Amino acid sequence: MEKVFDVNEDQITLKRQLWYHFYPGIAITWVYILISKYLVDLGYPGLTALLFVEVFVLAPIGMAHLTHKGYRLNGKFSLKNVIAFTQKLSTGQYIKWTLIGILGCTLIYVPLYPLGLFLKDRVFHWLPQWYFDPGFGTSDMDLIAKVFLIGIFIDGIVGPVVEELFFRGYLLPRMAYLKKWAPILNGVLFGLYHFWQPHNYLGIIGVGIIISYVVWKKKNVYLGIAIHCTLNILGAIGGYLAASVGELIVR
Repeated sequence: MEKVFDVNEDQITLKRQLWYHFYPGIAITWVYILISKYLVDLGYPGLTALLFVEVFVLAPIGMAHLTHKGYRLNGKFSLKNVIAFTQKLSTGQYIKWTLIGILGCTLIYVPLYPLGLFLKDRVFHWLPQWYFDPGFGTSDMDLIAKVFLIGIFIDGIVGPVVEELFFRGYLLPRMAYLKKWAPILNGVLFGLYHFWQPHNYLGIIGVGIIISYVVWKKKNVYLGIAIHCTLNILGAIGGYLAASVGELIVR
């Protein structure tokens, strides 16, 4: 008889949690820095490098880790027993908690966005301009708009789905020993993993805690995916519309 899997028997120590939360960000930032100047020199806007690392660094690392864990648990490449928070919800519950999450994230992030710009100018001014300016490297607004359009799929779907499966579907349930502090720590570590956006740490941490709390409360990672994808898609659409009329939104 197949053994019933219990995520409470598959907890990850705090030390290893720190490593698992941070090593993808270290790899992403390293490649991001390495490739940004090259792409900018070729005439592509700075945002191109971020989309590149989401596809060729974040997605492969996240999915390789999850499928490797699945192989160890199931004897085959599968996400069964890896993604623990998959509790079924009614359509009404999905709509309700997705909207609550989006509203909560918006109320947290919007007031902190100006603070991020302040920190960019006063604390992180030593970083290269392409770290903040998605259009840096070209004055071709049509090209910038096209990159934002591509970003609707990459930064709006690919990146968030992998991040939610990894951080909220895999790591968060394995922090159960921290009890009520689990979603808070998970959200903080998720924010800090964004090494390529240090000026936005406070905003991202706030958003991370809210998404982690919703997923933790309802034991459903698909809520995190819905909230995260919606926010990023709206951001990418906003960037595309702004670029289409000759404006830029600094990230």
